[in-house]
Amino acid sequence: MSFHYSDQHREEYLRDGFTILHGLIPPTLLEDLRVETDKAREIARSKSGPRAQRLQPVYAYDEIDAQPFRDFLALPGLRATVEGVLGPEHRQSNIMGVLLEPAEDAWCTPWHRDWGYNAAHVDLDAFFQSLPNMGMYNQLNGALYDDHSLWVVPRSHDRPDSPEERAEFPVVPPPGPALTADMTAAEREHACLAYARRMPGAVPVALFAGDVAFYRACQWHLGNYVPYTKRATLHDGFYGPDDLAWKTAVRKRQAEAREREQRAAA
Repeated sequence: MSFHYSDQHREEYLRDGFTILHGLIPPTLLEDLRVETDKAREIARSKSGPRAQRLQPVYAYDEIDAQPFRDFLALPGLRATVEGVLGPEHRQSNIMGVLLEPAEDAWCTPWHRDWGYNAAHVDLDAFFQSLPNMGMYNQLNGALYDDHSLWVVPRSHDRPDSPEERAEFPVVPPPGPALTADMTAAEREHACLAYARRMPGAVPVALFAGDVAFYRACQWHLGNYVPYTKRATLHDGFYGPDDLAWKTAVRKRQAEAREREQRAAA
């Protein structure tokens, strides 16, 4: 059965901060994307070692055929979702990435909110004031294999941190799990899972091959990865004018901070 966008997807997105587009990627395109992302895995590990978790953008590598990724972004069901949820002014980016499993060790990212907690010199008051703008901070994960790496806190996408979240993670941004070199593989995996579960209200987002999670990156989320499960998940976003203005302002603040640091060091 092919995917069809409905008002339910918009309702879920507005309410929970994410929706699942079940079976969006058709089998023939899935096969083509798997071929190209196998190449991406080899490139990522040759460049960054066994802990490489992504390659982005895929368009930067001549070895990778960009057409299947362009075909994915042009899927009518995906475009219908973007226009139905965000509006027609949102356009695809040019930063398509592939999220990969680690070759050796289990690990996970810290809990974070994109363009708020994971970017230096952000005006956090302005960030939280921007959260009700549902046209901002939107991205997707498209699973080419079954994938439950993404964890989110539903309904955290349009509000500040709750008292329970701040009590559990008082430092912003929160540090990641305490992983040490002497841990066994099972101990590392257990530590990462326990860390993910510490966040109040957190749930894993279960994707089957061909499913796409469309979600707000400003909500609490993390990635939890194990080496024994093959992963190749497309990662991209659709951005509008308010997104671009916010990112420009953040980068300006970062550039000004670097200039101040350079002057102070001179």
